[in-house]
Amino acid sequence: MGLLEKAGKIQTNEKTNEAPIPVVMEAVVEAKPIATKKASRKKKEKAPKKVRTPKVKRTRVSKDLPEGFEIATRGQKVTRRFVDFAISYGWSVPILGINVWGNAPDSTYLILIGMLLVVGNLGVLPSQTGRTVGNWVSRTQYVNTRGESPIWIFLLLKGLTTVFVLFGVFAVFITTANLSLGDSTVSKIFTLIGLLMLLPPLIDYFMYRFRKNSEHGLWDTMFGGIWMVRTNRSAEAKGWLKRLESLGDYAESKGLLSDKDTD
Repeated sequence: MGLLEKAGKIQTNEKTNEAPIPVVMEAVVEAKPIATKKASRKKKEKAPKKVRTPKVKRTRVSKDLPEGFEIATRGQKVTRRFVDFAISYGWSVPILGINVWGNAPDSTYLILIGMLLVVGNLGVLPSQTGRTVGNWVSRTQYVNTRGESPIWIFLLLKGLTTVFVLFGVFAVFITTANLSLGDSTVSKIFTLIGLLMLLPPLIDYFMYRFRKNSEHGLWDTMFGGIWMVRTNRSAEAKGWLKRLESLGDYAESKGLLSDKDTD
């Protein structure tokens, strides 16, 4: 029995000497609260609507002869045309006549002088005085709906009608007489330009012809309504302009500026 007791004591002593094994506690990871997305979208501020200002309708100016003016007479219109043609294109008549008869001397200087006359009568003089030589002699001028002289380009285009007609007729004559440059592109362009240049004079003629009681042709209508009206002697005319007005006195004394109105 003694041995058994000693063996039991030894076992109990060994058990007591053994250190208890520490129990490792697993760390519980606390779940982080999920942050809920806050509604960060701010309502976009609506931009204030632009207030549309109502468009002001343009009042159409009635195309009537302004007060205080009288339409030029038939005699004044004819005199104006004749004088302006003589000044601007009279120089071309002898040149054409000489070339037709076959005798063609050097006419360069005459052509240069003629070009200066065209520029002076249809460009320089209208830009300075608002009238051509024909207007000064016939005692007429052009006015718009406001009673003012139109821009000088109007007188230039109106005066170039003769050039349009001559060039257009020349192009048609060459085409019909088979005198052109054959069937080339240059010939076709030349013919097309000539025909296009005939359009303004034709439209102008038909507008005068078929519009009843109308004083407006193509250019008069395009520039907003232009009339040729009668004028009196200008107190501001000096020098050679005063001499042009004295020619108007002579034309009136001969009855060229008759008081017959054109219909």
